[in-house]
Amino acid sequence: MKTTIKTIAQKCNVSPVTVSRVIANNPSVNEKTRQFILDTMKELDYRPQKVEALTERQRARMIVMVMEDITRNANAIVRAAANYLRENGYLSIFCETGAKAAYFDEYLTALIERGVVDGCIVITSLAARTELARIAEKHRQLPLVAVHWCEAWSKVDSVILDSYHGSICGVNFLADMGHRYIALVNAPPEASGSYEERMGYLDTMHRRGLPADEKYILSGNLEKSGGVQAARKLLSEMPEVTAVLSSNYAMARGIVDELAAAGKRVPEDISVVPFGIFQSGEDQRDFTAVGASYVDAGIIAARIVLERIQEIKEHQIQFNTVKKVVLEPEVFLGTSAQPPAKAYVPQLERKR
Repeated sequence: MKTTIKTIAQKCNVSPVTVSRVIANNPSVNEKTRQFILDTMKELDYRPQKVEALTERQRARMIVMVMEDITRNANAIVRAAANYLRENGYLSIFCETGAKAAYFDEYLTALIERGVVDGCIVITSLAARTELARIAEKHRQLPLVAVHWCEAWSKVDSVILDSYHGSICGVNFLADMGHRYIALVNAPPEASGSYEERMGYLDTMHRRGLPADEKYILSGNLEKSGGVQAARKLLSEMPEVTAVLSSNYAMARGIVDELAAAGKRVPEDISVVPFGIFQSGEDQRDFTAVGASYVDAGIIAARIVLERIQEIKEHQIQFNTVKKVVLEPEVFLGTSAQPPAKAYVPQLERKR
């Protein structure tokens, strides 16, 4: 059977990352462990593949960024992270995995076995949470930061949007404008922050004395089509609604387009406010939005990865504590929200 990096790692009771670092002559591995691994490689007649032997300079200064999908949101985050990494002497590799966690594991394992990466940043909102958490645990000696994740990522360094307080911020912003009937187009239950977003909405609607009926919470698929379907339901079943909160930009765009097709104007007839991590520049300023800055999220994720790399070099440690940065939500003013034109008056059934 062919001897691989994984074989050597199992024989030495170390991770594949450590073996890769020895192959690349990385100084972060202590001398005793290095020599033990080298002796084992010699014993098993292991010969590094050519790509492994030639990539030390690349591997020592490279971060992989993994995305489920190359959306405008993910692009903005990785651009900010890549710029910060480049300023600090690191290059970036970009991988699109789709929604299958197995692809993430495949890419990450291949890069680790070839010794070409020092750390990983993951930008994701769906997929199998438990599976992704397991993969992070499997590669626990590789610095890994998840952007926008919570729950199953409790043992993973994370940059998280505070969905609960973001929802509170959104409801308060619209209520202060005078809106009473506010709908929420929520992310599907399996999406990161979906539950927190829903509870923040309900708690604040109750607290403000506004209608907190479950019928005003619609579930969307985080794509434009989800916004279109939600808007159709709002138009046909909830004429009293004067403002809509959307879990993301894509669904908000679908809501606006469907409202326009029905002759409704935004924000004159209905205000639309999406949640999420948003661009600080002009890219999405047609929307008033609640969230945090793409740039902040990317820079913080990159900073944590570099801090972890430095900790490994200096202390040869495995991470016993988890770093969490929760981004405080704020309102990004645009042109999609304004006070309601008039209060909704229910149509009373005429007595005969």
